[in-house]
Amino acid sequence: MKKLLFSLCVMLFGLGAYAQEAPEAKVNEAPVKVQKAPDTPEQEAQKLVDMLTQGATYTDVQKKQIHEIAVNAVKKRKALASLKASNPSAYAQKEMDIFIEMSNAIKEIEQK
Repeated sequence: MKKLLFSLCVMLFGLGAYAQEAPEAKVNEAPVKVQKAPDTPEQEAQKLVDMLTQGATYTDVQKKQIHEIAVNAVKKRKALASLKASNPSAYAQKEMDIFIEMSNAIKEIEQK
């Protein structure tokens, strides 16, 4: 008799746990992606400046100068967007040139 009661209790608890499972997700639907607006050159430049100045000590004037340099670099890079699809190697070279130019300008600011 004890075994029968124990079996019934296990079955009832098992059915109760099974009944409370979450509803199945829709299998054939892709998850909804939230599209965010693209960053403006100023916003991208600010993120870049935040990364560059992290751990370094710059004055406010130096930070403003670095921000201006970063904005110009981001604008130049965005202007090359059409080249990316037509000639990826030329795009990569020009992007590298922009980065080197920006790095050199920041080094000049650091040396002042």
